Amino acid sequence: MRKRVLVAMSGGVDSSVAAALVAERGDEAVGVTMKLLARAETGFGCCGSPADVDDAKRVAERLGIVHYVSDMAEIFESKVIRPYLDAYLGGTTPNPCVECNRALKFGHLLALSEAWGCDAVATGHYARVEDGRLFKALDRAKDQSYFLYSLDARALSRADFPVGGLGKDEVRAKARALGLKTADKPESMETCFVPNRDVRAFVAARADAAAPGLAPGPIRDRRGRELGRHAGLASYTVGQRSGLGLSGPDPRYVVELDPAENAVIVGATDEVWSRTIAVGAMTWTRGAPAGALRAEVRIRHRHAPAPAVVEPGPNATAAIRFDEPQRAPAPGQAAVVYSGDEVVGGGTILRGGGGA
Repeated sequence: MRKRVLVAMSGGVDSSVAAALVAERGDEAVGVTMKLLARAETGFGCCGSPADVDDAKRVAERLGIVHYVSDMAEIFESKVIRPYLDAYLGGTTPNPCVECNRALKFGHLLALSEAWGCDAVATGHYARVEDGRLFKALDRAKDQSYFLYSLDARALSRADFPVGGLGKDEVRAKARALGLKTADKPESMETCFVPNRDVRAFVAARADAAAPGLAPGPIRDRRGRELGRHAGLASYTVGQRSGLGLSGPDPRYVVELDPAENAVIVGATDEVWSRTIAVGAMTWTRGAPAGALRAEVRIRHRHAPAPAVVEPGPNATAAIRFDEPQRAPAPGQAAVVYSGDEVVGGGTILRGGGGA
């Protein structure tokens, strides 16, 4: 039976090929480019700059499918950018891609697809959905399942990831074979709305100059000794070594950010490692387990999933104990729970602890 599929087209090669594959299998593809920044003169990845919109439009014309632009700047500001700023100013390290997928691609776009009578939402994510369950992409180097853990059963029943079974080289080859202008378009390797990866400059430009996260303060060790001064909590993250400006024979790393004292806490290499983490805002793709779960947990996008015991707690919390200590679990980042290749849940890291 022919389906009507809303395809999120960012203007990149992955979403272009996703649209092509939807059309090739005989479904009706409805292309939509999200305009996420009100005044985006140049694009950094997927924010709907004029160049990205034009690329998506040209691909749609080449494929013979309809194409629309949806202005989502206000919701992107409130659901992604503002929480991103608040997190850095509050001493945590946010993950805006998780929130973009949750609130926009499988929040607002999903609602839009239903209003337009579409059966599914397709994106260029490298991930797979099988029988309403979320799995890693076949191309492990490009796997983006980490950013999709918050998709619930409703979203997964309507999610479509056409390139999830392909490698990046195959995707580019497909785009070239179809004559798509995005075939050799470079990938963005940064947060799409932060130019030049300069987080501090972006936060400083958007926040009140007197915001606590931008105020200088002490750099201390665990014993409370002041070792230096920092430039504002928004410039640091757990596990960071560079930019501390500390002298001494031994390397020191950020092990904690203390907003109450406006202090950066540093320690030796072994203090960066944690065996346990506390997680909040937990969601489960197929419902919370009745008790403790043996699984593998990823604490960063590029982190190799590590064996652990995940114990659900009250109020959407969980305690995670790794078999072996893990380096620098940063509050604000996502902890994503896997059972083999399947994503079963995830949440936001609140704190680490319990070193080796």
